[in-house]
Amino acid sequence: MCGIAGVFVPKTADPVRPNLDAMAGIMRHRGPDGEGRYSSADNRFHGVFRRLAIIDLKTGDQPIIEANGSSVLFGNGEIYNYIELRQTLKDYPFKTEGDMEAVLPLKRRDPDGYVHALNGMYALAIYDVDDHSLELVRDRMGVKPVYWARTRQDGIVYGSEIKPLLASGLVDAEVDSGAANAYLAHGYVPSPKTLLKGINKLPAGHRLKIDAKGHIEITRYWRPTPERDLPEDNQGIQVHLDELISDSVRMQLRSDVPIGVLLSGGLDSGMVVAHAAAMTSHKLNTFTARFEGGGRDESPMAAEVASRFGTEHRTLTIGANDAAALLPQLAWYAEEPLADAALLPNFLIERALGDHVTVALNGTGGDEIFAGYGRYFQLPIEQQYLKVPAAIRRGLIEPMAETFAPMRAWQLSRAELFNADRGRYLHAHSTQFPGPIRDMIGNRMTPPHGVQTEIFANIRGGFADDQSAALATDMDTYLVDDLLLLLDRTSMAVSIEGRVPMLDHRLVEAALAVPPEIRTPSGRQKGLQRAMAAKLLPESVVSAPKHGFVSPVPSWMAGHLGELARDALTRPQALERGWWTQDGIDRLLADRPRHGYRLYALLALELAIITLTEGPLATSAPHTNLETFLHDR
Repeated sequence: MCGIAGVFVPKTADPVRPNLDAMAGIMRHRGPDGEGRYSSADNRFHGVFRRLAIIDLKTGDQPIIEANGSSVLFGNGEIYNYIELRQTLKDYPFKTEGDMEAVLPLKRRDPDGYVHALNGMYALAIYDVDDHSLELVRDRMGVKPVYWARTRQDGIVYGSEIKPLLASGLVDAEVDSGAANAYLAHGYVPSPKTLLKGINKLPAGHRLKIDAKGHIEITRYWRPTPERDLPEDNQGIQVHLDELISDSVRMQLRSDVPIGVLLSGGLDSGMVVAHAAAMTSHKLNTFTARFEGGGRDESPMAAEVASRFGTEHRTLTIGANDAAALLPQLAWYAEEPLADAALLPNFLIERALGDHVTVALNGTGGDEIFAGYGRYFQLPIEQQYLKVPAAIRRGLIEPMAETFAPMRAWQLSRAELFNADRGRYLHAHSTQFPGPIRDMIGNRMTPPHGVQTEIFANIRGGFADDQSAALATDMDTYLVDDLLLLLDRTSMAVSIEGRVPMLDHRLVEAALAVPPEIRTPSGRQKGLQRAMAAKLLPESVVSAPKHGFVSPVPSWMAGHLGELARDALTRPQALERGWWTQDGIDRLLADRPRHGYRLYALLALELAIITLTEGPLATSAPHTNLETFLHDR
């Protein structure tokens, strides 16, 4: 796990000398254990690397130069199946004992197909010295990020984060109002855009190639699709999925530094612990977080799981009350705005983990592969509403509701989308700023179509049912652009590597092939997973209802943070954009229990804009509280 960044310009352009010191230094949190650089003889390619040493502590430095000197590799993340790959490459003169080097002989042997041999989370930058070309590759699920932008010399600048691109001095920071509009619609900026004009995310499962003339080609090499050879019977499916989880955990336990599992008390992390404990010769380190003053406490169930498997278990008690003290720091680390208020609690968890381990496995992805979200099922009230004749619904009920209760009218209108347009249904059940709320805050932008709508329509033909296609749609949107971005930023902020065994691509493909009647029998969330977990976990965990991670945002907003949000959102610079009005912000603040999460979402957007575009870019995370941060601007 590391940070990579670099600059490439074509042969037709003048050489460049970017600020490599600034590009590397601004990523130090991603890799405190070392630094590496490479510049081509003609100064038309430069790469930098910051290392977080996980595997091969002695010889695993980067960049890695191919034996004949023709290719140079920078890699962020892990190739989990590196041991198996190296066994197929015994004639290659390896310089390291690590996981990344196998990429070079694999690419030499199969320049286009080598990516299909890799199992891992990775962002790769491979410079071909002879051809003067560069390839960027992002892992299948998008666990590791890649950002890139065109330079004025028709080249590109790239990095693991946005900050090194800005630090290069080759691109400017200008807010993209269309991306901000998309953020309001989704709670994140959907790939391939970012909040800044001209700075792009390389989407999950994609590769970018730029040649000596500066021509760019972006192609998709993998997408979530169902496995073709899934067993047909329920028991066979359970065995197959369990074997895949086990093998994923086996490979993701590979580490030369202390490793543990973040145990939430739920099914996903519980199953990871069950498999991991069976494979370790020593006591497995497990960790559970509980929040002072928080609501639901899962630590007792986590302790049950830990006791069953004899782990070295710690419950980390975390005070999460002082959000105002940490939000400026988090805005710097996150860069992209996230409406997901789990950002702060997850940062605090990762920071506490750092006192004990360098690698932490977790259960991210379990909801997407086993159907754990409520939006995969039609609400009972919607089912009842659809029994009313359509003419009465559309001609009487909804027009009246539109007049007296616009939000209720919008909620009623979502009901028929479940069968008519499942992609729009997914979006409608996840957006925080539908039309009535935009009207309330004074936003006059035309709401964009939810990306889920287009993606679902494009992939539906490759699936046997709507539910499976909905899972794949969430993988391409919410999972990669919200959950995995959050994981990368909160873990890398404190130099911890977060691993996600539930997102092994083989497991994803198998899970997507499961028919809904087996995956969620009788419409029960995670029904299949519960049956699998019953053989491993305590009954209290298996039968517990699904609970999402809840941050105490309304209580934050009821206190001082609410007033600071008012200050941030009613600054002249904020109001001049026309995305909301002072009256609109006052309306949200007047009902903080209802609109607390919306206020947080707007505050996250404003802090991202301030951090990236107002004044010089900070070279390290600010440690001032929000009040001082705003005052200094």
